[in-house]
Amino acid sequence: MAELQGTVTILSSVLAPAFFDVLGLAALGAPALAVAAEIQGRAQRKAFLDKFAQHVSVMGFGLLLLVLVVGGGGAVLAGMRFQEIMSRLHAPGSPLYAFYAAMGLALLTHGLYRCTWKIAKGAHCGLGVLAALSSLAAIHASLPGLRGFAPLLSAEGRDMRLAALLFPGPGSPLWPCLMQYAALSLALAGGLALLFLLHRRDRDNYGRDYYAFSMRRAASWAAWSLVPALAVQPWILFSLEPELRALVLVSPVAMLWALALVVMLACLLLWMAVARSGSPMRLKGLMVVAGCGIWVFHSLLLAVAVNLFFS
Repeated sequence: MAELQGTVTILSSVLAPAFFDVLGLAALGAPALAVAAEIQGRAQRKAFLDKFAQHVSVMGFGLLLLVLVVGGGGAVLAGMRFQEIMSRLHAPGSPLYAFYAAMGLALLTHGLYRCTWKIAKGAHCGLGVLAALSSLAAIHASLPGLRGFAPLLSAEGRDMRLAALLFPGPGSPLWPCLMQYAALSLALAGGLALLFLLHRRDRDNYGRDYYAFSMRRAASWAAWSLVPALAVQPWILFSLEPELRALVLVSPVAMLWALALVVMLACLLLWMAVARSGSPMRLKGLMVVAGCGIWVFHSLLLAVAVNLFFS
């Protein structure tokens, strides 16, 4: 009973971080979604795809700025309150520096991609590809934190090479987690793009046909990108050490994990319904429910990660 209460406490404590993590992942997934639409639009000469790419890039860059402001403010407050811990975490060789560099590059390339739609299409698509790759690098550089920063607080941990933290052995849980979060970034970008299109449909009067087309495309991206995120869950489980894996399967963490997968599957089905609808704008309720489901399943996954890698 005490273990269940502790797990519920962890879940309640990650609700706010999970909300901003959803926004951050969606921001990092947006360039890939946008540049894919732009390249396809150029190849097929479809104006709707170009407009959709612009909408997604506007959403992604706006979310990225919001998350960086909130995250930066939180880091400053944490630094003022826990000065000794923060100084150890920022010791030479810390993976935080790689993360800062990747996020800085992502911000730069996102901004250039967002603000240079009038340049030559080939060059602009190149910027979009760079933004997508820098986003993937930022996701990768953030993952050493999943295993906790405790090793960095000890003398032995501070001697660990950065390459060993970012590129561990093939059996490390970092690799399935990277696949999960890369896929989730695309799924969340598509899911939030649906809500963004609902918000912008009155401001940007591109016509009913455009919004029906764009909503189906965003929903398809969200649904199909969630498939690899679901498929990789057994890999994450079997990448854990045998003792930890056995403990997880008989603990409340297993219930949280299973519930997260159920909510993810429900979101996938809702997005598929929107993607296959002839009149997706009539399914606003499904889009909003799926948007709320994103927060729910990501909070559950984050609670699982805290139990696995920080407890």
